Amino acid sequence: MTTQTPAGWYPDPYGEPQLRWWDGSQWTDALHAQEPQGQSRQPASGPQPQPPSQPSAQAPTQSFPQPPPQQQPQPQTGPGWAATPANPTLQFGNPTYGQSAYGAPGGPTQSSAQPPTQQWGGPLPGPGYPPPPKQGNPLPWVFGGLAALVVLALIVVAGIFFINRDSTGVASPPRETAEPRFPTEEPPSQGPPSQDPLPSQGGEFPQPADGVITDPRSGLAFKVPSGWEVAAVNAVNNGRPTEQQWTAAVKADAQENYEGEDDWIGNVFTGLLNELYPYSGATGLGDTAKAVFVDFTTRYYAPAHESKVIEDKAMKVGDKDAWLLRFELDFTKISEEKGYKWKKENGAIVLVDRGDGQTPAIAYVSVPDNLGTDVVEQVLGSLKPA
Repeated sequence: MTTQTPAGWYPDPYGEPQLRWWDGSQWTDALHAQEPQGQSRQPASGPQPQPPSQPSAQAPTQSFPQPPPQQQPQPQTGPGWAATPANPTLQFGNPTYGQSAYGAPGGPTQSSAQPPTQQWGGPLPGPGYPPPPKQGNPLPWVFGGLAALVVLALIVVAGIFFINRDSTGVASPPRETAEPRFPTEEPPSQGPPSQDPLPSQGGEFPQPADGVITDPRSGLAFKVPSGWEVAAVNAVNNGRPTEQQWTAAVKADAQENYEGEDDWIGNVFTGLLNELYPYSGATGLGDTAKAVFVDFTTRYYAPAHESKVIEDKAMKVGDKDAWLLRFELDFTKISEEKGYKWKKENGAIVLVDRGDGQTPAIAYVSVPDNLGTDVVEQVLGSLKPA
């Protein structure tokens, strides 16, 4: 019957002149060089048999040193097959000299009376050699490296995605939504700049008739607030074609010489929108109104303030499409510091479409709170086509 061969160093069954480790169930990759021929055999562990007083019969002459004569085998504490281990292969599967069928020491038998002739011409090493180290499995390192490469690739792709996404955020907006670019010039402290009226107007702004100002250039008309007066052309317009032009204007003083030389005023101005502001037609009125609001609040209100949009909606002026943007400016903090007579200012920008290919008309109302908090509402309620 088949017996299990103990683990140990055995002649390489693949024909190499070296020893290979048998782990008790299979051959391993561990190899060991053959000891030089003639080297003394490694003794087995445990007590060794005592030689008899008279030498016993000698074994037939072999090509390797003869084993010493033995008496009746004595019990051993360790496996006697350590000195001459059994070969687990079919070629070397028979018990060797001094070894029983199960690898334990025993007396000579008929089939094992003579020690076998070694294939490599020398004794085999016993279990005195340490077991070979276990071979490390490289697969975890391979998979770990691949996982690291995948993570790195994902990081690179994510970085490229976020960089590209950020770069698209700075692209120029469409013409109809882009804010206008204006020359950086020192604005006046209050009151928007404009150009002289048309020669047909005699160099003056239109005068009220029955309390109503009619602006033939813009095609708008509005009711003059109580106590307000028509403004002088040179006090409103500075003749610069790159800035907004006004063709009708009334005003009231909120504070004279508020910083020692200039007057802070309330105003109601009308005219044609400067062509520097983007305009794409009636559908773009809202975007244009926002662009005008940003420019006006930057140019015409020098003292520090906070701004807030109150209304931003489409409306009608007569039968024409229009857009209303109402706002509030808060000067409370600087007003208290410098003793201004007003703290807040309410205003409105109204754009009125005049048809395809034409610049829209604009009405611009701005009223400090010390001139009344309902003036803006009154002017907007009276606004109509001329």
